[in-house]
Amino acid sequence: MPDILWHGSPVKVDRLVPNQAADTGFAKGCQFAVYATSNRNMAICFALGCIENDPEGKTEVRRTMMPEYGDKMLFEGCHPNYGGKGYLYKLDGSGFVHAMGSQWTCYEEIQPLEIIELDVDDHLDLCIVL
Repeated sequence: MPDILWHGSPVKVDRLVPNQAADTGFAKGCQFAVYATSNRNMAICFALGCIENDPEGKTEVRRTMMPEYGDKMLFEGCHPNYGGKGYLYKLDGSGFVHAMGSQWTCYEEIQPLEIIELDVDDHLDLCIVL
């Protein structure tokens, strides 16, 4: 288990609490948990937000990370929060269990070791926007 894990979010909070996740391809990605990753760039991608392209919400919105994209997130029907902020949470890995790949889960609230504020526009090289 990694000593340090990372969680990314467009929302700043003091504590991370378990939430229901939804992964279209993998059951292990659909747990009620706090998700974290050993891949810092993956966490940064999740911190960039997801602003829907269709203000009426009629278009499917999807963010995908697959090994064939490298350390990049594919945005479909949405885009990063251009000009906005995101938050990278540095976490103690000791309370996590392995889910799959570089993903880890924790079923309890977590106090981050550090919260790093990010400028979304500084990380657009990690995005593939369709």
